Amino acid sequence: MRPVLAHFLQVSGRRALTSLCLFLLLGAITQGIAFALVVPITEDLLTPDAAVPWAWIAVFAAVGLVHAVLHYRSVPMGNDLGADLVTVLHRAVAERAEKLPNRALGAGYSDRLAALDGTAVVVLMGLPAHVLRPAVAAVATPLTVILISAFLDLRVALTLAAGLVLLALCALLVARLLARREEPDGAEWLRRTYERPGAQPSGGLLPAATGEVLLWRVVELAACAAVGVCAALASGDGLSATKGVALVVLSVLTYRPMMEAVLLTSTIMNARGVMATIGKLLGTQESGGPPDDRPGADWPGRGDIVFDGVSLHVEGTAVLDGVSFTLAEGTTTALVGTPDGTRLLLGDLLTGDVAPTSGEVRVGGVDVGTLAPSVIERRVARVSPAAPGLTQEEAARLLDSFPERLAERPGVRDGLDRLRATVAEHAEQKHTQQKHTEREHAEQKQTEASEESGPAGESNAVAPLSEQDRWRLALLRALRSDPSLVVVDATAGVDPFGADPRLAELFTTLTRDRTCWLITGIGAELPPCDRVLEATGTGVTARTAVPN
Repeated sequence: MRPVLAHFLQVSGRRALTSLCLFLLLGAITQGIAFALVVPITEDLLTPDAAVPWAWIAVFAAVGLVHAVLHYRSVPMGNDLGADLVTVLHRAVAERAEKLPNRALGAGYSDRLAALDGTAVVVLMGLPAHVLRPAVAAVATPLTVILISAFLDLRVALTLAAGLVLLALCALLVARLLARREEPDGAEWLRRTYERPGAQPSGGLLPAATGEVLLWRVVELAACAAVGVCAALASGDGLSATKGVALVVLSVLTYRPMMEAVLLTSTIMNARGVMATIGKLLGTQESGGPPDDRPGADWPGRGDIVFDGVSLHVEGTAVLDGVSFTLAEGTTTALVGTPDGTRLLLGDLLTGDVAPTSGEVRVGGVDVGTLAPSVIERRVARVSPAAPGLTQEEAARLLDSFPERLAERPGVRDGLDRLRATVAEHAEQKHTQQKHTEREHAEQKQTEASEESGPAGESNAVAPLSEQDRWRLALLRALRSDPSLVVVDATAGVDPFGADPRLAELFTTLTRDRTCWLITGIGAELPPCDRVLEATGTGVTARTAVPN
């Protein structure tokens, strides 16, 4: 969490956080003073024939008023700081993501931008607004009470202090158990990264709810010990009965802020997880080192591919081990075998999205890890029907901007015509839906606004592109960009090229005179290709393709 918070403070400054902490600290101190004032008030009220302690009650009311004012002023400060925290960190993540390829998040974790959903926003906003206040009170209020109670009875003060120290030690132990995670082995890392993108890592060695219960029990034991000491002193000659009861009340009140803080254990661990995700997306490190920005080498003059002793280890477990092979420029290579994650990982290693633990991946003799992200985005085409942006609007933009010089290549004109027919059909459907919506609005002029908005939103829904049209759009979009290297992900759904000869022809046109990797679906028929890479376990075997 520290590097992420340091980044936030570097952008927004420390003034707002310092002001908020000052108000929270003063509020916690006034709360402790108010708790300590309970002793003389309770003692006088319980003493027979004693006058009502109006002076102490007046002081108590004044301290309570000051505490209320501090609380009133600190609430909007915490809300504003939480909003700034969300804005700054999400903007930083967006700026960082713009500079990185799809999976340039490193091999040590599988967090994704999808993990930063609405829940993450709530967690971040709640840190200064709802978590910081009880955390400060859990420390400052008991310390204030202990300091004041030392003038009332040193033995009670020492008992309260011992309970506070015990709780602090237990909190550190529980925090270590909550924070310590069992790192995934190679197969689990592949499953999280490629089969379930956006999945969160498993929890720590101790569930958050269990840690919360343990800390709650420690607080209860500390409070019971303080109450027992007060009762023992009152039963002897050390304290009067009324003062003993007053100190019992004070002991219970002392640990009340700690109980409130313990209830936020799950919230604090959620915040830690969100901060860890943001830190990984930003490329920060716990040591506070600089982000690992990739250098900016240009694309090489040739396109042969070499995997030279490539290994990838996650927390000591091998995902790939000593993979070596060479592929000539302008060849089409099919990646087969199981699981899909290993083959997708090979594609990410090829494009530099994942860095190997050892060994090198070279294109044209240049380590892909040294290529600039902008160069990779321009010279490498990633083709997949599941890629974002394959919509009707994107198809219409492609049809308007597709170069005419490419339209006469085999399969291209047919693909453009079929996309054009799909776009025209969807445009007609949209026009019909708009007319239907206008008719409904005319019939519902007298209804409430909420009733009008419902049918309108439903009638404007447009059907997405079919899987074949998404394939067609992805292939044509890649062809328009004129890439040097093409990576095709066909692991999801049915075999597109075996089921549709027109798509197979368009795929052949795209790969002609280009270096291409085709990650096939399990059991799919291989299209015409030059080499085959078969992934088995942590190794990869290269062989020459057998013509069909």
